[in-house]
Amino acid sequence: MKIFQINFLALLLVFSVFSCKNETNNTVVNNDEPIEIEFLKEGELTLKNNDSVIKNLDIEIAKSFNERQIGLMNRSSMAENQGMLFIFEEDNSTGFWMKDTRIPLDIIYIGADSTVISIVKNKQPFDERSEGATAPYRYTLEVNGGKSDAWGIKEGVTKIAWQEM
Repeated sequence: MKIFQINFLALLLVFSVFSCKNETNNTVVNNDEPIEIEFLKEGELTLKNNDSVIKNLDIEIAKSFNERQIGLMNRSSMAENQGMLFIFEEDNSTGFWMKDTRIPLDIIYIGADSTVISIVKNKQPFDERSEGATAPYRYTLEVNGGKSDAWGIKEGVTKIAWQEM
């Protein structure tokens, strides 16, 4: 009987240690809390209508496949003078979506000649419907929702110029 009691106590002690260890390693994640991702200025971009500058922006640049996939996901805000420029090696026709994107955006599709082709205005957060350009594009610029109208960006007129830092 004593061997059974000792084995039972030993088993109970081992179970308690592992149980406590698991409790301390479990982390509760609240998915409602914004993830703060700092803006990392990688370049500057100018928007022009004819020869008139309409807006200068600080930009992050997404060149690689992974950078383009992540884009502005999980950002809780972006300053008015900031945006993200997506650069593709060749013309593209796939649309953009807002998976895990927490802020409304204007998605500006731009041709290889740096002219705005089309704009998806005020795309709402978390909208997983893909919306593309009206023609193949080489670049995409994402800015805060509503800014393309506020700044006077026009399809077929507005051009971009940028430089990396």
